[in-house]
Parts: sequence; C-alpha cells; structure tokens
Amino acid sequence: MRRLSPLQRNSTPRLKQIRLWISIGFGLFVAGLVAWLLGGDPAKAQFFEVFSYPQTATLKRGVNERIQYNFPNSGVSLKMPRFLKDPRTFQTAGGDILVMLRTPEDTCGLYQISETIAPPDAGPPPHFHYDTAEWFFPTEESTFRIYGTQEVKPLSPGQLPGITAPVPKMGSLTIGKGDLAYSPKGTVHLWHNETESKQLIRGFYNIWTPANGINQWFAGVNNLNGETKTLPLPGPQATTLQTALWGVPHDPTGSFVGRSDYRNIRGPVASDGNHLQELQELFDKGEACYPTNGIRRS
Repeated sequence: MRRLSPLQRNSTPRLKQIRLWISIGFGLFVAGLVAWLLGGDPAKAQFFEVFSYPQTATLKRGVNERIQYNFPNSGVSLKMPRFLKDPRTFQTAGGDILVMLRTPEDTCGLYQISETIAPPDAGPPPHFHYDTAEWFFPTEESTFRIYGTQEVKPLSPGQLPGITAPVPKMGSLTIGKGDLAYSPKGTVHLWHNETESKQLIRGFYNIWTPANGINQWFAGVNNLNGETKTLPLPGPQATTLQTALWGVPHDPTGSFVGRSDYRNIRGPVASDGNHLQELQELFDKGEACYPTNGIRRS
C-alpha cells in the first residue's frame, strides 16, 4: 500500500474543493447556456391581478340594467347581462386590462364575460382553449384583427400544434363596432388591436363558455398550491406552462402557427356563423344566478 507524504495528504482536500468549485461553475455555465438557447431571460409575470380600473358610465349602467345593443349594419342585436359591482380585474404583460363583469360562479356555470380595455397594438399570442369557445364583441369605434384556423379541427388534450399535432393553416379578418366574431373550442386563435387611434379602446367584450379556470389563468396561478411566483424558466416556456395548466396553452414563439410574425397572417377563416342566438341564450339563462346585491361570490 502506497503511503502519502504530509504534503500530499494536505493537498488532497484542497484538490477535492477545487474540483467541486469547477463542477459547480461548469454547471452554472451550462444552465445559463441552455436558458439562452431556449428563449433568453427568465419569465416576467404575463398575467396578474390589479385592484383598480377606470370606470365608465356604461359599466355603472350595466350594474342596474341589462344594456341592449342594436347594430343594424351588422345585424347584431344583443341584450347584455347585468354587471357585477365589484368585478375582479386582471392585466396582461401587453398592457390590456380585463374587467371580469360576470363569472361562472354568478352565471350558473355557463360563461364568463370581460370588458377588455385595449391599448394600441395590444393582443395575445397564438393560443387555444381545449374546452372553451369564445366570442369577440367590440361596441365602440375600433378595428380588431381576429385570427383563426381555415378549417375547424378542434385539438384534444395532449395535442399541441407544431409539437404533437400538425400546424393549422391560419387566416384573419377584421371586425369593428357592432361586429360579433366566434372562435370554436379547441382551435388556435388570437386578436390584435389595429385601431388607428392611440387611445384606450373600451367596450370590447370577450365571452368564454364554459370558462372553467379563466380567473386562475389571468391571475397568473402556475402551481397546484395556488402560487403565482415567477417560474424559473425562459419567458415563452413559463407562459406556455402556466396557461396550459388551465387548459389554455399560449405560445409567444409562434410555433403553434408555424411562424413568429403571426400578426402578419392573412387568408380566409373558417366560420359557421357568429352563434348570436347561443350567446343570447347564455346571457338570459345566467341571470338566474346573478347575486341579489350585485357583489361577486368569490
């Protein structure tokens, strides 16, 4: 058995310590390189709750009565639901604010509606809802581009376009005051505020049915324990994972539609109508669960 000299015995722990620090440093370098290759900086919050928003006469009126909208040019006539007095409000990283005027808790589980306050150039990335259909309804002078698939082929849980399912062929159309657009569940879509005015657009309603998990999605909940802490992942990955937890995968990279410049998509969009009658029936039936004092239940 070989014996170590005193110098060798003293240097062995030092060598181990040096090797340890080298391995830690290399590990940190690799982790940083992987994060850079996968999308850059760690995520910032994409969705979060806010506790104030600019009121309007329309919102105040909607608490006391069901507002009737009539737009002869588009043929849309719609009686709105009553609005909550204290709606939860969320903001996205893009700056748009969503005032949740009704939720499943006070619509008999049928739908959720927001007034989306849209700044210039605002809009979400490509996304879809596994089990939710959505309407888009601007009621003030504005121009919104709505993007959708050219064929209605709903995605099922476990399918992600460009990853475990084919990339759908996309198109787009523009809507304005009084138009009503419908996106079937399971189909990739997005919207973009193309209004020339630099002012905030009000009176742009988004309606989801059945809307399970919408509040949690917009609150930024990304953990089963209800936490909203920033995930230690590159931004696009964190956004996709957080939204997918609630059945609404978002893809800021454009992989779902096969291109990163997705706002330039043009072409036809599949349509089987605006489902106006279905929407009116949801509003009418949901009134049975409106809270007597107008205060939200959760």
